[in-house]
Amino acid sequence: MSPFSIDIDEMTKAQAQKGKQVAYRRIYDLYKSAVYNLAFRMLQSREDALDVLQNTFVAAFQKMAQHSGDVAFGFWLRKIAVNQSLQLIKKNHRQRESQMSVAELPEQTAVNIDLNLAHDLNVLLQKLPPLSRSVLWLYEVEGFSHKEIADWYQMSVSFSKSQLSRSKKLMAEWLAHQEQDNDQKHNN
Repeated sequence: MSPFSIDIDEMTKAQAQKGKQVAYRRIYDLYKSAVYNLAFRMLQSREDALDVLQNTFVAAFQKMAQHSGDVAFGFWLRKIAVNQSLQLIKKNHRQRESQMSVAELPEQTAVNIDLNLAHDLNVLLQKLPPLSRSVLWLYEVEGFSHKEIADWYQMSVSFSKSQLSRSKKLMAEWLAHQEQDNDQKHNN
């Protein structure tokens, strides 16, 4: 069960819409770990995840009246957290984009990876470029469609698919290299 599937009670929602600090605190305490973990997995930076955590709650509290109740509050908040994370990724990507040449980008091919391997996924996520990492996380873990991811980035669906493919290919190469290193250690 997703930590975002938890909903808030009507009294808390009504108090938050009136700007009551006690309601804000209840909401923050209920979702802070889920928002931070989502942001950290996408950004792989404690400082950036803390910024996203803060910005997510500021945006959510400013937009409380926009929560219609059609979806659980947690899922509405998750969307805000994803948007905040993606904004930071895009900002950082634009800064690095001018420094990266096309020759540095790995070739794209379709690769299937079982993400339930007994390897430290966090170490592999840290190695991925931020765009690729965020698409992988949103698609494989959060369950968003390529269309939704493309819409967030204001790109095409093929952008999302190619970033996912790139992520999986890089992770497969790293896992294969890690297995070769382990085999060599055991044979020596």
